[in-house]
Amino acid sequence: MESPSSPLLDALDHFLHQVVGDPEIEPKFYGATTPEEIVSLAVNQGILIGADDFRALLRSGSTQYWIACGDPSNPIKHLQKIFSV
Repeated sequence: MESPSSPLLDALDHFLHQVVGDPEIEPKFYGATTPEEIVSLAVNQGILIGADDFRALLRSGSTQYWIACGDPSNPIKHLQKIFSV
């Protein structure tokens, strides 16, 4: 089980910081419809995290962006939808 200070959780938070507000990356992130697209985008941003890692973190982690309310523009909510978590 990942702890809140795990390297993977830090990587997810770093990825979301890169995505949110970036006019080049953000549309690709919210336009993604498959886990493979999200993983590819993360890898292109230098974040080495796989689909299974995303799923595990979305089930157990917490980041600055963790408030997964009903707002579809929340990056965690989008990831939960893509990874069926």
